Amino acid sequence: MSNQPEYLAIRSLRVEDSAALSLWLRSQPPDYARFFYAFGFEEDAISKLLSERQRDFYAGIFWQGELAGVFMLRGWDAGYEVPSFGVLIDEKHRGGTFMRLSLDVAKLICRLCGAPRMMAKIHPDNVSARGARRLGFIQTGVEVETGNIIYHLEL
Repeated sequence: MSNQPEYLAIRSLRVEDSAALSLWLRSQPPDYARFFYAFGFEEDAISKLLSERQRDFYAGIFWQGELAGVFMLRGWDAGYEVPSFGVLIDEKHRGGTFMRLSLDVAKLICRLCGAPRMMAKIHPDNVSARGARRLGFIQTGVEVETGNIIYHLEL
């Protein structure tokens, strides 16, 4: 067995990750994580989500054995052809390249699964329209209930 550290790993999240993911989510400052409401932060809700998923994809990005971020592609299980991308990077790693890495991996997964594009619903206080465009997203609408801007990224 090697003593070398595992620097970077990206893998699907499993039900066994529920407790650690819940703890990690709840450790993020509430103001920082306020736009991430894709699912509940409680362990039971996460366990249920991960155990019931079929095609939807939930992944963790691990840096030196610690969770540095999570990202997902959701909507396939609900019958949508175009999945919705979501991401939360640990506050201490914000501004690094973990968000870009998660987007690149998500684009690869979409292509491999035959999705023609991906969607993201982003609150205007979270990511600027200019920032979304820099990542390749084009505004296609506004979600009336939340004020989130709907973006699509063609693959």
